[in-house]
Amino acid sequence: MVGSSVKALTLPGDPARLLGRGWDDPVLQQVLSAWPDREYVDDESIEKAVESGRLSLFNSDLGVYLFLTDEDSFASRYGPSKTDGAITVGRVVLFGRFHSNVQPYAGAIFEGVGAQSLFQAWTDAIGEPEWVHNVTGAVRKARWQVTEGVVDVSFAASGECLLVSITPSLSREALTARSAAQQLHAQLLSPDGVLAFLGKPLKSSDLVRSFPLIGYESKLGEAAGYGKMDFSHEYGFELYAAARDELKVATPFDAQPSDLCLSGAKYRTDLDFKCVQWEGPLPFGITFDDGPDTVLAKLGRPADHQDFDEMDGFHRWQFPFYDLHVLYSLAEDRVYRVTLLGRRRGD
Repeated sequence: MVGSSVKALTLPGDPARLLGRGWDDPVLQQVLSAWPDREYVDDESIEKAVESGRLSLFNSDLGVYLFLTDEDSFASRYGPSKTDGAITVGRVVLFGRFHSNVQPYAGAIFEGVGAQSLFQAWTDAIGEPEWVHNVTGAVRKARWQVTEGVVDVSFAASGECLLVSITPSLSREALTARSAAQQLHAQLLSPDGVLAFLGKPLKSSDLVRSFPLIGYESKLGEAAGYGKMDFSHEYGFELYAAARDELKVATPFDAQPSDLCLSGAKYRTDLDFKCVQWEGPLPFGITFDDGPDTVLAKLGRPADHQDFDEMDGFHRWQFPFYDLHVLYSLAEDRVYRVTLLGRRRGD
């Protein structure tokens, strides 16, 4: 695949300049002109992307992935976009030794380093990282703050670079909003608290008091109708509900067999279908920045079930009274959702 898109993306430092470019931007359209999926992206595709807040574009021959989100979501996190368009580039990923079906990105990215550079080369080029994830003594992921934005670089156990992910830096307003969310979420029932309260009636005073300031009681009708209480767009999480006699629970709370009780929770990362991020703790010390190997190390045991393709995958662990399900974006090497589900009778 040879053309202007390849030339543009392989210029030194060039991938980061795509961040903040709207769909109508001629530079972006020039880059995408020869991409495999471009001919299938029409006005209806853009409308769906605006509605869901996401459009993913891959070029496996070039080794590049672009994530675009709707204009409002981008602006509320990163400030105004550079150019016009209903959707805007919010993440650029350059693949290294990622998958046999994905060509490593060939160009330099920052200061001569690229998607095939080792960790030490990155450190020598742009300094000490903001943080590093180590698994069994090997660097698996590191983050740098640079002028162009936030750079996450993931590595295999062998030391080879898996991918380089670049996003804009959060705006001052977004940082303030995230700080406020962290303070609020710290007051809400934690995932460990959810596990302790599995099988507790949703209307119990303990649960009502555990979710202050977010309109918990106004969602009880939603739980009765849909089996869940959705706080994801405002607060980044959902609560699940089931009849008491359907659940296998560790603590015999005072409840009638038909009472609707807490049966689990789901926690989302930022921009997961326009959701804001859950800013509280996650079980086992998991963070949304973790890749699969880091999560496995934190759990300390293999998953009971797993399924992975080139770009996505999940781990699932079974415990006596609940399941833990972790969904990953492999194309970004991070956790997308963490779900706790109370075990049902007969499971």
